[in-house]
Amino acid sequence: MNRDSSAGFEKWFFVLPLVCLLLLLIVNNSGRDIQIFLWLNHLGRFGSDNFWIATTTFGDGLVLFVLTLVFIRRKPALAWSLIVSWLLLALWIKGLKAAIVTYRPPSVLDLATFRLVGPHYLFNSFPSGHATSIAAFTGSICIFLRSRWLRIVAVSVAVLVGFSRIAMGVHWATDVLAGLMAGWITAIVGFYLSQRLQFGTSRPAQIIFAIITAGAAVRMFLVNHTDYPQASLLLQIVAAGSLVFACADYFLAGQKMRKRGSSTLTEHRQPKRSSTV
Repeated sequence: MNRDSSAGFEKWFFVLPLVCLLLLLIVNNSGRDIQIFLWLNHLGRFGSDNFWIATTTFGDGLVLFVLTLVFIRRKPALAWSLIVSWLLLALWIKGLKAAIVTYRPPSVLDLATFRLVGPHYLFNSFPSGHATSIAAFTGSICIFLRSRWLRIVAVSVAVLVGFSRIAMGVHWATDVLAGLMAGWITAIVGFYLSQRLQFGTSRPAQIIFAIITAGAAVRMFLVNHTDYPQASLLLQIVAAGSLVFACADYFLAGQKMRKRGSSTLTEHRQPKRSSTV
């Protein structure tokens, strides 16, 4: 078993989805969803197109899946929790987007009234897949890693990625809030399931996950799967960095095990000293 005894929830952990739910209800019931979108979209003008494309890339599901590679050996319980969360996200996001027809800002508003970065997405607005994915990733990180500063940085990045979807003009505020809330809850559910399905932390499972995520990293390095050509270099950096880190980590771990085994064998081979009376 590879159960991480340090993993768990603190009181503040449940505050974030509640705040998102409260804001979601306020925005939805205000009847001013368009005005709020336009205000937030205009606020995003402090960043260039390339800045927001780079930011939103860290909400891409494949990018986050590839980043799981760095945790598989060092934090197998975290990696398994992330993988369970990805499976849950794939099921409910795809199902919800297929079941509900929602319209994105470019299909409702005059393009001259707001800033649009990238392609003209028209449908499948609710919820924001990028916001959901980064929230699930961040939630899992916060469950397993206890550093306060790391948590603050992770949550701040998640909020910025969510905001990028509005700044780029492809999602409403309600889409992002719902995505952040749902992703965080998915991290909780994924954690509970992964703790009960311990086979995902076994050595054979780790090898399988490492092969799959490494294959995804190679593909991402070779092919830009996003609709943003400007993201190509960043995708290659993330893919190559994850692969290099994982390979170096496994190599150093193997070296350490070999040295330990060699020293143990040497100790066994040394003749016992006879005691003299």
